[in-house]
Amino acid sequence: MKSRGETKVSFANRTGVTRATLYKILDGKVNNVHRSTITRIADFFGVTCDVIENHDLEHIELIEKTLSPDGNKNPAAIPIIPESDFLSKIESRIGNLVTQYPVTWFFGDVSNVAALQVENKIDNLFFPGDILIIKRKSLSVNKQLELFHSEGKGLFLKKDGDKSIRTLCTDDLFIGSIIEERIQ
Repeated sequence: MKSRGETKVSFANRTGVTRATLYKILDGKVNNVHRSTITRIADFFGVTCDVIENHDLEHIELIEKTLSPDGNKNPAAIPIIPESDFLSKIESRIGNLVTQYPVTWFFGDVSNVAALQVENKIDNLFFPGDILIIKRKSLSVNKQLELFHSEGKGLFLKKDGDKSIRTLCTDDLFIGSIIEERIQ
């Protein structure tokens, strides 16, 4: 209850367990808790009845919170690839790239994710030394910036739905969506 910021009263109200029953359970005055009560408590915490009956939920939550800052995502190592190498490595497997380049840690969905180390200014928004975490070959979600490459212009940005930035040409290569920016 503490981890969710609940008082005994608010917990009882939100789970539908009567206050009297809840107080008896917490004080250890009940030997046999009804299955429906266990189910309501388990549903509130988003776990199975087995976890409520046989495990220390507080200990489980403590372990989960220490695994990562977000509490439910583990860090993944992603390669930091210099801009000058990035295009030539666009089809390379991430597993191979982490053995060739330094890595950084990223918390989130990490399938096909790499870090681009900016070497040349990109659209007056990113400068040498900045790190862009890119979901390669993945279209934008939530209006993220998309990174493209053109032989004549180099790397450039386009925001999903923003037609004013630049009209795409057939020679423009889609790199991926920028999911995190680490400005130096």
